[in-house]
Amino acid sequence: MHEIISEANTLLFSRICLKIEGLCATLYHYYSEIHSDNPEAAKIWKQTALEEENHQKQLELAINLINDLDFELTSSDLRQACAIHRKLCMLLDIVRRAPPILRTALNNAIKMEERMATLHIDTIGRFKDETVQQMFQAIRDSDQEHVNSLRQFLVSVSPPSNEHTIFN
Repeated sequence: MHEIISEANTLLFSRICLKIEGLCATLYHYYSEIHSDNPEAAKIWKQTALEEENHQKQLELAINLINDLDFELTSSDLRQACAIHRKLCMLLDIVRRAPPILRTALNNAIKMEERMATLHIDTIGRFKDETVQQMFQAIRDSDQEHVNSLRQFLVSVSPPSNEHTIFN
C-alpha cells in the first residue's frame, strides 16, 4: 500500500497538474504554429490547446478550494504527476530544438494524453466531493476525446514510420 501524502504535498500535486495542463497547451500551440501549412492539423492542435487551457482554469478553481476539499492522495500519485511533468518538459525542449514531423507530434501527443487520462482517473475516486469528482471525470473524458481525435487524424496522415516517442 502507498503512503498517504501530506496536505502540503497534495497542494504540490495539484500545482504540478496545473503546470502539466499549461505545458500541454503550450506544446499544442507550438504544434499549431509549426504545422500551420496543414490547416486541418493547425486547427486540431489549436482546438486541443484551448481545451488544455480550459482544464488549467478548472484546476485553478480546485486549487483555490483545496483547503475545503476532503481527499487523499498517495506518494504514487505524486510520483506519477512528477514523471509526466518531467517528460513533458523534456518533450517541449526536444521539439523546440528539432520540430517534429506531424506524425511524430501526433504519436507523442496521443501517448501523453493517455498517461494524463490515467492520472486523472486514478485521482477521481480520492475526492469525497462529488462536484470535484465530476470535474476530474470531465477532464479525463476530454483527455480521451483528445486521444480519439488525434488518433483519427493520425490515420488520415501519411503511412507509419519507425519513429520514437517520448511517452512510451
